[in-house]
Amino acid sequence: MKRSGFMLIELLVVVAVIAVLAGILFPTFMSVREKGRQTQCISDLHQLNRAFSLYANDHDDTLPYRPTDLTGHPGGAGVSPDGGWPPLIIPPWTAQIEVYTKNRQILACPSTRRDWSWPLWAGSWRVIGKDGPWLAPCGYRGYGSAVGKPEWDVFTSYGYNEAISNNFANYTTLAVYQFPSEFGLLADSEVAWFTPFGVGTVWGLSPSGLVLRIAFSEQFPPPSETDLKAEDASRHQGGNYIAFVDGHVKWVRWTQTRCKRFNGQLRFHPDDER
Repeated sequence: MKRSGFMLIELLVVVAVIAVLAGILFPTFMSVREKGRQTQCISDLHQLNRAFSLYANDHDDTLPYRPTDLTGHPGGAGVSPDGGWPPLIIPPWTAQIEVYTKNRQILACPSTRRDWSWPLWAGSWRVIGKDGPWLAPCGYRGYGSAVGKPEWDVFTSYGYNEAISNNFANYTTLAVYQFPSEFGLLADSEVAWFTPFGVGTVWGLSPSGLVLRIAFSEQFPPPSETDLKAEDASRHQGGNYIAFVDGHVKWVRWTQTRCKRFNGQLRFHPDDER
């Protein structure tokens, strides 16, 4: 007698085989997908690095300057509502190079889980959440739209070296770099600037010299270096991409995102070149 269809045991075997194959192949598919995203991230940083180079060519070999709060100004935005800061109207770095990029999409890393990370401007002065979810009650995150220029309101998941942006030791000038191939200019970052100073803070360096905003580009506050899940706070499979002053882009494991002056391999600050 001929039987039709499959026996239950046969169906269960087929399902089990499919489940095993899926378990084997799914991580591979995810890895391939992430590799594609990493390729896009590398392309983004190359384009941004190229834009910085073109900017420097047009500005006497100097990189974009824009002081942050650390210099006593509200992120270059202008006079504060209470008049407590002097006027200093300087566009954010993304606006300064936009004439060379003409594409805001390259400011968003495709691998970020932070929804374009952190905006340069959002919200109203000291009014939490009124104009969007990105407003925070501290620092220049709470200064509101820069001097009424909504075209400066952009989101980015890459950061500009805050030491360069503030022109520490004249480091907006290309001629001063001793090791441009080792000096980080742009990188995957938790905010629009990464900070290579401020030891022991949540926004600067770890006690061992890790640049926290790069090493843990997907999490704030950053995890402890000894946290078993610390690697999950990086953006690209345990590391992040850094664009250097000489123009090349390199993937760096989060544990290696350490300043030279702390016995690391990378330079992010004038003191790293001494």
